Formats: sequence, structure tokens, C-alpha cells
Amino acid sequence: MKRIVGFFIAFVLSTGVFSVMAQNERSALHDVVVERNTYGDNWFVSLNGNANLLTAEQDGEASLGSRLRFGGALTVGKWFNQNFGARIQITGGALRGFNDIYPRTEFGSQGYYVIDNYDHSEYPMAGDPRNGSSKYTFVTKNGKPGFWQDFNYGSATIDMMANFTNLLRGNYREHNLIDVIPFAGVGWIHAFNNNVTTPRYDHFVAKLGVRVNFNITDKWAVFLEPQANVTDKEFDGYAGTAMADGIVNLGVGVQYTFNKGFTSLSQIVQLTADEIDRLNKKINDNRYLIENHQDILERQQSLLDRLEKCCDENNKQVITQVVETACLPEYVRFGLDSYKIEPSEQRKIAEVADYLKKNPDSKLLIIGYADKKTGNPSYNLKLSQKRTEAVGAELKRLGVNANRIVSEWKGDKEQPFPQNEWNRVVVMVERK
Repeated sequence: MKRIVGFFIAFVLSTGVFSVMAQNERSALHDVVVERNTYGDNWFVSLNGNANLLTAEQDGEASLGSRLRFGGALTVGKWFNQNFGARIQITGGALRGFNDIYPRTEFGSQGYYVIDNYDHSEYPMAGDPRNGSSKYTFVTKNGKPGFWQDFNYGSATIDMMANFTNLLRGNYREHNLIDVIPFAGVGWIHAFNNNVTTPRYDHFVAKLGVRVNFNITDKWAVFLEPQANVTDKEFDGYAGTAMADGIVNLGVGVQYTFNKGFTSLSQIVQLTADEIDRLNKKINDNRYLIENHQDILERQQSLLDRLEKCCDENNKQVITQVVETACLPEYVRFGLDSYKIEPSEQRKIAEVADYLKKNPDSKLLIIGYADKKTGNPSYNLKLSQKRTEAVGAELKRLGVNANRIVSEWKGDKEQPFPQNEWNRVVVMVERK
């Protein structure tokens, strides 16, 4: 049953905003690509208290403060992307209007009262107020004798939302301090019968407003929400020369968001050119490693076989297998004629160190290389040795025991990559 209700709500919301959700792919850097927004993501629920003000015919004779009444609202909504969303809001509470005591002629220029939803009369339901009926709450405003219209109302609307904070900035941020969210909606409004001045009345309502979220955390926010509602002129029980009745709300409340999160192109655009180049090279290198991984393992297995012959004289523990894992083999790239570890490569070594700490039975084989088109074989052999020792020293600094590291350097005798410059590298392979 819950899944059916959830599907129905999502269907109603998505039907109204389908055209808004469609995103055309453009080349601008600030265009946003949402990678994560499933059925269960970016829903929110909010609860707020409202100050309500009825703005109907003759209400202007009384001050705003004397007509102010209170209510509340419950809202459930979903962001379909970081810019646009939709919500269902149920609003209700008390309202107060004012009418002067002089009678109106039915369908005359002064207006008429509404009886029993759509029937019209010269007087309200309680009869001629000049007879002094105790049902009326009499009052004098601006020298005019009159009576209050006190009644309750409720409304339900479907609203479309736009996050102006993201739209004006041009990109999405994980956490905005303030979100400015205008909305517009349509729905149905109901006036409850008070048996004195205002009958039961149902009609279409249109809404326009803005919510300002002050985000405390990624999930919790407090907000301020002014909004205006417009409905038929008979809504409050009296129809004069005005075209419509209105309700103005000012809400203050709290909002909770479920599974909030989007991934945007702006997070990639913020990378430097060097970082983007490094990521591209890593993708290409990994692709090559995947395609040629068996050859690397066979070469390392040959080395391990030699180690076994060397170390098995006294039935000592020997290495018999190289295990391919999710994070190894890994490699560290170096600059031309350099054995200095660049900051961008430090992360790789740190990841391998963390892996070894989590897998205490694993050991690591590191092999250094140099590219063939630079230097000479003797020099390149020493350079690959220095590169291997640099990686080994960094691993030890990060807490890896030296007896868990086996080192080897090949110079330019072997070239693991087809591109010459890619062979300025130290490859790290797990063994058990």
C-alpha cells in the first residue's frame, strides 16, 4: 500500500514538471549533469506555522492586526534535479473578515451574501444583523458598525519550484547557506461552515510565493515562506464588486531532506588543467594495464619462481602466487630524469599503504623502470633503482614494514608500456 501511495504522489508531481525536467546537453561549463537522483533521492518534508490574513471585500475597513489569524502547513516534495522540483502542500487554519452591518440588496451594486455554498441572499445565514442576533460578533471599524467573519479553511495545492540560488549562480554546490525557492501552484480550497456569516464553500485556488531556506545541515533547514492565494470572490460568504478573494500567509517552519545529493559538472570543472591531464593519463594507463595485466603477472611470477629456488633450501617460507586485487597492481609515474615523487602520485602510494595495513598477510613487489629513449642503459638502471627506493622509502614512512616490501629495478631493459614516456614508472604488485 505504501508503495502504491508513493508511486501515486510521484506520478502526480512528475506529470506537472516533466517538461521542466528535460535538460538539453550544452557545451557551457556551468551546465549541470546530474548523475544521482533515483526515486528515493531528494525528497523533503516540512512543517510550519502560518500567520493568515484574509483580503476580501470590506476587510480593508479593519486594521491588519485585528484581522490576523493563525494556522499551519504540511509539505511533501521532491527535487527532480538541483534546479527544479515539485511539492504537495496542505494548508489550513483560521481566518477573520469584516462586513459592515447595513444590508445589501441581492445582486445589487453593493453585493450579496452566499448561503449554502452557492445560493445567494440579502443577509448572512444568521439573518439580518440589525436585529441584534447573538450569533454575530459586533464591532465598529472606521465609524462603521459591523460584524466579524470568523471561520476556518483548508487547501491542497500542487506547486512547481525553482532553486534561484543554483540557477543564478549557474552551478550546483553540495551545501548552500541560503536557498531562495520561488514557487507557483494550483489546487482546491475549502471554507468551513460557521453557521453565521460564512457557508461551506469549495473552489479552485491559485498560489504564488517564495521559500527562503536557511540550511543548518545538508538535511535540516529552517525557512521563511510568504505566499499569496487567490480564489473566487464568494469564498468568505460575501461577494461585492471585487473580482476575487485572497489569503496571504507568512510561514515559519523546519524542513528535513531525505538522501540529498547531486553530482554536477561544476565539481569537475573546478579541477586544474594538470589534474584533468593526470586523470586522463590514469584512465589510459589503467586501460593498458587491464589489457596487458597477464603479461605483467607472468613476468612477476617468473621473478617469484627465481626467489623460490633461492630461498627454499631450508624449507623456508616462499612466495608462490601473485594475487590480482581490486586496488593492485598500481603504479607511480615520474618526470623526465627524475626520481622525485610528485604530489599527485603521493595518493597512490598512500592507498597502497592503507591496503597493506588492512591486509596484513599481503606483501608488495615494486619494480622500477626508465624510458628507453632517454639516457643510456647504465644510467637508466641507476635511475630506476632510485625511483624504486623512493617509493619504498615513502611506503615505510607511511607505516609499511620493510620486510613486507620486495624491490627490483629493470632500467630500460623492459618497457611495460608502449608509450615511451609512460615507462618512467614504478609498478606495485601484491603478492601473498
